[in-house]
Amino acid sequence: MFYVLFLLACLVGQSAEAKVKQKPMYLFGFATSFVDSLAYVTDVQYIDSSYVDTKTKFLVGRNMYSIQLQQFLMKNEGCKHPVTSIFFGKKKEKVEKLRQSIIRRYEGDYTLKTVTCPFQSESYVDQEITNSPDATPEKKPSKKSKKK
Repeated sequence: MFYVLFLLACLVGQSAEAKVKQKPMYLFGFATSFVDSLAYVTDVQYIDSSYVDTKTKFLVGRNMYSIQLQQFLMKNEGCKHPVTSIFFGKKKEKVEKLRQSIIRRYEGDYTLKTVTCPFQSESYVDQEITNSPDATPEKKPSKKSKKK
């Protein structure tokens, strides 16, 4: 009986672990600066080598895509401190609908400008996993002082 319970506990523990899978995604970026009345939006782009966390359904490395957009705007558009967001999804129609919704929401308060920021489909999966709070850090050997 003990062995059966132990086996079941091991199987449940394995299934609860999040996995990262490579899936194609559509994404676009939105950015604004709070010191300016200009907002930026990108076109919906297809990324064929993106990774998705199966537990949270979040795009792995989404912060790196956001940084790409931020650096692009600072370099090419002269935007000093853009606050960027990345929106993503599996279906282009849904992502395009979300993009149009965001445009309608901000077009009255901001002057919207469409930019072409080519998102690099680099693999951020290793970087995200090592920076994850769930990742177990390596233990360093403790230094014990010896009293004589």
